[in-house]
Amino acid sequence: MTFSALASIAAIGTGQRSTLPPSGALGAFLPTLDEADPQATAYSLLDAAAASAVVRRGTLPLSVGEPVVSAAADALPEPPAQVVSLLTQLLADETGLIRLSADRVVVLTEALGLVAAAGMRLPYRTLPAALARQDLRASVRPVLGTRGEWLLSQLRAAGLDGGDATSDLEDAEVWETGTSEQRLAWFWARRAADADVARALAEAVWKESAAAFRTDLLRAIVATVVPSDEPFLEGCLEDRAEGVRVLGREGLARLSESAYVARMVVRARSCVAVVDGEQSALSRLVRKNPRMLLLTPPVADAAGVRDGITLKLSSADALNTLIAAIPPSLWPTITGSGVGELATLPQDEPRADIRPGLVAAIVRNHDAIAATNLVRTGFVDPHLIPLLEGDLLAEVVRSVPTEQVAAVIAPLPTPWHPDVATQVGSRLLSSTSHQLGPEVWTAFARGVPVRQASGWAQRLRSLGEPDGPRNRAIMRDTISVLTVRALIGDALRPFLPEAAWQDPQTGATPAQEGRP
Repeated sequence: MTFSALASIAAIGTGQRSTLPPSGALGAFLPTLDEADPQATAYSLLDAAAASAVVRRGTLPLSVGEPVVSAAADALPEPPAQVVSLLTQLLADETGLIRLSADRVVVLTEALGLVAAAGMRLPYRTLPAALARQDLRASVRPVLGTRGEWLLSQLRAAGLDGGDATSDLEDAEVWETGTSEQRLAWFWARRAADADVARALAEAVWKESAAAFRTDLLRAIVATVVPSDEPFLEGCLEDRAEGVRVLGREGLARLSESAYVARMVVRARSCVAVVDGEQSALSRLVRKNPRMLLLTPPVADAAGVRDGITLKLSSADALNTLIAAIPPSLWPTITGSGVGELATLPQDEPRADIRPGLVAAIVRNHDAIAATNLVRTGFVDPHLIPLLEGDLLAEVVRSVPTEQVAAVIAPLPTPWHPDVATQVGSRLLSSTSHQLGPEVWTAFARGVPVRQASGWAQRLRSLGEPDGPRNRAIMRDTISVLTVRALIGDALRPFLPEAAWQDPQTGATPAQEGRP
């Protein structure tokens, strides 16, 4: 019974028909007709109309869509079978190989980077599991291959990919109508593509935006600051939100040629000075004038408050705020002394520790030379560790007290310098290894260069089972991570460029460089 037939009967009335047309496919949804009931025909008509409405509304219209273009063949080879087997288990997040999920993520990230450096791709059967791991998307993309990229595009077109597509620069509507999180994601992508355009967009909505959103936008600008941002950042120094003012100063301090840095240099010339001290009998004997550091807290006037020298700061904090804003390379022109000497020169009492300000400036300017000079004075700050060369790092690890080892190695990028791995491993093998926390063992398992992983796993096995279930679990986890890393690395070794084998961080392919 078709809809047109039902409409025709309804128009002329059921009384004009002694029978109804066959119900056809609708019969499966209709109750049995009681022919003795005089209203049976009318009830049957109503039932058929109701069933027809449900079927009509629940049936999708048939339409011919565009044919899906098949994926092109892949030219890149698959990794060796052993690597594929290990990757399959790790991508499934199974605990058989490595117990801790965080360790599995680290090992997978390294393994996928090695596969990319070897010029290989993931096998097709691993693609669903790999694409489902949003936490690994940046590492997975370079090894998807042609068909993997095709599959990803199909998932995204169907809205089945779990990734956040709000960073699509072509979709400007996100900036206008998206949620705060979506707009920020889009803004970060826009900022990476064109810093000036992104800043102009922020300026256009600045006054009408809440303080929290302004702060988030400014954080993206400061993280990618360019000289053309300076006028905007200067305006942020007078923003009504304190978080915006603080970030504005941070952005200006990252611009070594900014007017803000120049103002701080002028203050430093009157607040920090290295002078010749009084000569003692010994100094006269060696014909050397003693040098002394004279410190005067900066003035918290209106201009100083605008630049961050506020009234609520103590004298020491005000000095460190000033010092932190000055690039370390400028101190020889200001005082005639570098950061190493400034940190160790005697002072008038009471002594003010200016090393926190020096560290902040060194880290902000990524000044490896200043970091090395400061550490060589005997002052080790964890924030300086990533800026040090391998030989000095190894010396620091060897010499620091046991309780400081974790803090020293925590900020190190992986893989470590071989000398650093040797020093940490030596401490783990020593009789005092029980004093090192589990975080040191975990960092060691992840940080050892992959070419050394097998050797260290064997050395740890030779120690035997340690006492206590907790210590045995830590040892097993460390050996497991080292062993899996070694198996993957050794299997891929014949296909890797020498640079990627010696230092996997240098083996990144063009697809891995930059922000995904």
